[in-house]
Amino acid sequence: MNRYLSRTLGAVLLCAAGACGPSAPAEPRLADLPKRADLWVTSVALSPDSQVRHVGESKDLLLTTVSSTQELQGVHSVSVGDVVNGIPIGAIRASFHWKDAGKGASQYMWRGRWACMAGRSRYELENAVNEDGSKRFEYIYIAPVTM
Repeated sequence: MNRYLSRTLGAVLLCAAGACGPSAPAEPRLADLPKRADLWVTSVALSPDSQVRHVGESKDLLLTTVSSTQELQGVHSVSVGDVVNGIPIGAIRASFHWKDAGKGASQYMWRGRWACMAGRSRYELENAVNEDGSKRFEYIYIAPVTM
């Protein structure tokens, strides 16, 4: 191998190795907060960053099951007795997020905040999601909220 090719190859490898390292220091991970028990509440006021979704029952397709999810706009609070996107609200369960968590660009836990499931009854909310992730009952999902 000639000297020019050897130097060029060395420079390319050095640049490639440098590009693999972190470009900016990672943010320090905060310690998990103590877990809290779920709360059954009668109403939830949405925060400015809250998202409200209607999660439908799972439907069996040929080889898989799918659940429809629809983002709802214009909802500012949810209370027992309301009807939200066709679902009469009979119960609201709030779950505490003791850490941040997400998958890809989608966050599903906000450290120190809460998420709520609102549905027809306590029974439906307690049994809404099967162990395999399929949905037995439709419900309204609200997150994150501050309580």
